[in-house]
Amino acid sequence: PFILATSTSSEFQQQSSSSHQQQEQKSFDFAYLYYVGGAALVTLHVLAIPFIIPGFRKFCLPYVAANPTQLKLLTKHLRNNKARNMVDLGSGDGIVCIHVAKELGIPTVGYELNPWLVLSSRITARYEGVSHLTAFYTKDLFKGDIRKTDAVCLFVVPSMMTAIEEKLTKELKNTSKVYAV
Repeated sequence: PFILATSTSSEFQQQSSSSHQQQEQKSFDFAYLYYVGGAALVTLHVLAIPFIIPGFRKFCLPYVAANPTQLKLLTKHLRNNKARNMVDLGSGDGIVCIHVAKELGIPTVGYELNPWLVLSSRITARYEGVSHLTAFYTKDLFKGDIRKTDAVCLFVVPSMMTAIEEKLTKELKNTSKVYAV
């Protein structure tokens, strides 16, 4: 026998409502993924751009952390030359400034282009208890103020030697020392 199933109007409305809810859920899932994905991309750009942009500058200065031997040697020379303050041009993660401030108790200033490294430097200085002796600025090393310093520490690449030499000659006191780490 042939049986024709019929549904009542309320069953049809329930099926239609259920179908509509499923469609809304899919739409919500897509929107959620769309916004989360967009936020992730923006965050990635915000975090990565400061590390990428310096590669497109006139002088590409890579981030290279100072090792313990370099820090020891620098501290020894600063102590022997009786440095009363120090500026680190291209301070990176701030380890040089923080180490010198801890070991010698002298004020130090770091200039670094990458705002994330500057923030990290400030946090580390506070954690190490030398934030009162250190200052970190998001600034190009060619624009950092070195006129009143006894010592300048820097890591440079050969292509920028002429430009940095001009800055040092023009702005440093005759008694200031330059340390290339």
